[in-house]
Amino acid sequence: MPDELKNRIAGDEQALPRFDTERFIVLPLSPQKLRELARVLLTDERLAEQLPWMPEKTADGAEREAFLLELQCTAGTTKAWGIVERARAMFIGAVLARQTLDGIDLDVLCASQFWNSGVADEAGEPVALWLEDHTDIQIGVAS
Repeated sequence: MPDELKNRIAGDEQALPRFDTERFIVLPLSPQKLRELARVLLTDERLAEQLPWMPEKTADGAEREAFLLELQCTAGTTKAWGIVERARAMFIGAVLARQTLDGIDLDVLCASQFWNSGVADEAGEPVALWLEDHTDIQIGVAS
């Protein structure tokens, strides 16, 4: 299989940029890494309760949504970045850019223990700016 086709099938995370902020590194994720990270994040009950697109707020529901995100990333309809906290050198969240009929929805998923500390703004802003410069679609921030 040609490398170009492999990259497109894998979600082409190599073509997505890395962003360095004061507290975080925002790294492109492969579909498989997105699934692993989403599986952990979505089992956070407080986070799951905030997600209207996650109907079943259980471990099985988290597994299903993580699998769906992997498929969307593989298909190229979702782009994903992981949020790594520099101080702990660990993943604490993800930024998802999903194509919709209305444009691109940008979701910042963050473990609830890091809420109210500006993670969404600091990690999401460079992704949103990059998307505005590299797409012809309007970006809507999902709530």
